[in-house]
Amino acid sequence: MRVPCNWLFSEDTREPHFSPDMRGLFLDKTIFMIRTPFFMACWTALAVILSAPAALGQCFECEIDPGCFGGTYPVLCPGAMPDATVGEYYEESATFHLPPIVVDPGSGLTVDFLSMTVMTVEGLPAGLVFTPNILSGEYYPVQGDDYGCAVVCGTPLESGLFSVDLTVEVVASAFGVEETVFEFFSLPFTVHAPELEDPENLVFDTDTLSGFAPLHVSCTSLYDGPMVMHTWDYGNGNGSIEPHPTAIYGQPGTYELRLTAEVVQLQMTSFHWNVVGNGWNQDIDDVFGDPDLYFVLSGPQGPFYTSPTVENSFSMSLGNLSVVILNEQTHHIDFYDRDVITGDDWLGGWSFTPCGQANWPIQGDNQGELQLSNVVVESVTGMDIVTVLDMPDGLSGQEVANVPGMDLAPSTGRRPVALPTRCAYDVNGDHKLTVDDVLRLLDASEDAEACVLQIVQELNKLRLKP
Repeated sequence: MRVPCNWLFSEDTREPHFSPDMRGLFLDKTIFMIRTPFFMACWTALAVILSAPAALGQCFECEIDPGCFGGTYPVLCPGAMPDATVGEYYEESATFHLPPIVVDPGSGLTVDFLSMTVMTVEGLPAGLVFTPNILSGEYYPVQGDDYGCAVVCGTPLESGLFSVDLTVEVVASAFGVEETVFEFFSLPFTVHAPELEDPENLVFDTDTLSGFAPLHVSCTSLYDGPMVMHTWDYGNGNGSIEPHPTAIYGQPGTYELRLTAEVVQLQMTSFHWNVVGNGWNQDIDDVFGDPDLYFVLSGPQGPFYTSPTVENSFSMSLGNLSVVILNEQTHHIDFYDRDVITGDDWLGGWSFTPCGQANWPIQGDNQGELQLSNVVVESVTGMDIVTVLDMPDGLSGQEVANVPGMDLAPSTGRRPVALPTRCAYDVNGDHKLTVDDVLRLLDASEDAEACVLQIVQELNKLRLKP
């Protein structure tokens, strides 16, 4: 498939931006300490904060709460992030304490807490971004990173109970043995639907809903942005896919004006790797078979997705993915051969800047294809009634031309009218007509036709509904 706009490729031969040799052999005598309930609980709480692909955003800089202290026990303040609401700006931060030495309060066993790295984060609702005080998501408690904070901000565009899937790499030491453990979490994050008496006002607005034919109605979607798709139905057989169109009604009648706005996310839905770069067969691990392939995907603020490992293979094919990609932001993929005994082998890198859904060829020493798709994550529909009135007799072409914003053509046989200095129904003499004035005038006899121009102009402002 042809890529729909200009895009960038670059093969990267630099050193990897993190140390893959931190991954090591799992040893039973340290795993039992890292998987104790108190350690699991602290990471489960922390996952609420570190729960989105790093994205460019304008979150305020978080401040560490010095009162958030758990001694030798990891603690998060508060224990969970507050709920959000669709359409309302959200900005919340939290502090977490990561003691360099963790003591199990039950057994008294001691674990040196060396490092924690957020490897994979998926599932944060569309519209929200996450920014930790350490942008890489890497924390080293034994080196002084015993406190950290993060902020989640933005305007959520979808409601519901979301499952935030998180992978954390924990490096700890016990009895002089350093060990790496990967933990996986699935946590809820709630975004409420707005409570509105008039829900269509959340979807679109108009400058008028009634007037004489032909009536021009300027429509404004309240769901706007490059990742929102619009479908307008004017109710007269016409429509638009623009965010802010003008609907034209040429005939009198009552019409249902509708907008369906779909919020989409750009997601990587499949990944295929069929040409493997050099550098994997230089370790003792590689004597026993073919490479064990995986890749790390990074965004503007660092790595946010690590693929599963395909063992003993020269290819990888992943489907049914839902990895959120930031449109028009540069991303980078690092390719690796996972080694158990020695450090993982870096096989090269590749950068790309997506600009919409497409099948993207992977170029360089490592080759393949990834598929980017627009996935609808929220769909809302609003409706309002447009009332179009028949133009009364008695307007000349010149008079019609003087009506602001109206493109009216007088019917054949309409007679021009000499307007009086003051309309008889302008009771206050202020050149304005109230709703009651208009209603009395519509029921009046032909001698009231001299006021039609003022009525037409005023109806465009009254936004009358039947």
